[in-house]
Formats: sequence, structure tokens, C-alpha cells
Amino acid sequence: MKLDSGTVYLLIAGILFILSLLKDPEKTKKAFINSGKVALTVFPVLLMIFVLMGFLESFISRQAIASWFGSSNNFLGIVYGELLGSFAMIEPAAVFPFAGFLKQSGAGYGAALGFVMSAMLIGITHMPLEGQLFGMKFMIVRNLVTFLLVLGIGTLFMVVI
Repeated sequence: MKLDSGTVYLLIAGILFILSLLKDPEKTKKAFINSGKVALTVFPVLLMIFVLMGFLESFISRQAIASWFGSSNNFLGIVYGELLGSFAMIEPAAVFPFAGFLKQSGAGYGAALGFVMSAMLIGITHMPLEGQLFGMKFMIVRNLVTFLLVLGIGTLFMVVI
């Protein structure tokens, strides 16, 4: 039997769950309920991301994704990945599955990295709040510097891999 990382994580979680039950069943019950609530809030988002990936795969050809985000389009692929990530209104838990979809559809590693980092760090949707709380100058400089740093990291990543 071959153990993949998912199976190993499930085994570790199961062992820790049993140890927790033995130590304090009441706290374990509360933790299990809280975990279920978190799972119920994340699951619909993940489901919609998977549905979106299915639609994208049906309507946008792999050749189009590869031409926009692929390895042959190194620098622009990273920029396109960053722009997609910046505008994506996506839960952090769904960022990696979507980046995996991009990679499987022909995107390069740099573009996938640009998407992941921009989706986590830039986010156009919360710029108004950031500008209000920290000032417009801070918001613009932070997002511009983040965009340029992610571009540099994506380029370095493509050279190394």
C-alpha cells in the first residue's frame, strides 16, 4: 500500500483525535463541532470554485490558457497570473486548487505563483478599506511594491525551476 500525503495527514489527524478523546472528551466534542462549522463555511466556496473550474475548462481551451499563462509567455504569463489573482474574489482555501487547475491547463509555474501570491496579498476588493484605514498613499505604495516583488519572485522562480 502506497501512502500519499493525504493518507498520512488523515492518519495523523485520526491519532490526534483519539488522543484528544482520551484526554478530554468534552473539549474534543467542542473542537469537533467548531471544525464542522468551519468546514461548512469553506465547503460551499470550494464547491463553487470547482464548478467554476469546470466551466472554465469547458469554455476556455487549454491552448488559450497555455498561451496566456504558459511557459512560452514567461514574463507576461506572470503578469497575467498576478492580474487574475489581484482581481479574484476568492477564499484563501480555494486559491491553491484554482492555481493547480491553471497549472494543469498549461500555465507556467511563474504564472501560478503570481496568481497565488497576488490573490493572497493584493486583492483589489479590499483596497478601499485599506486606503481608509492606512491612507491612500500607503495602500498604493504597498500594492505596487507587492506587485513588483511578486513579479520578481515569479521570474526568479521560473529561472530556478
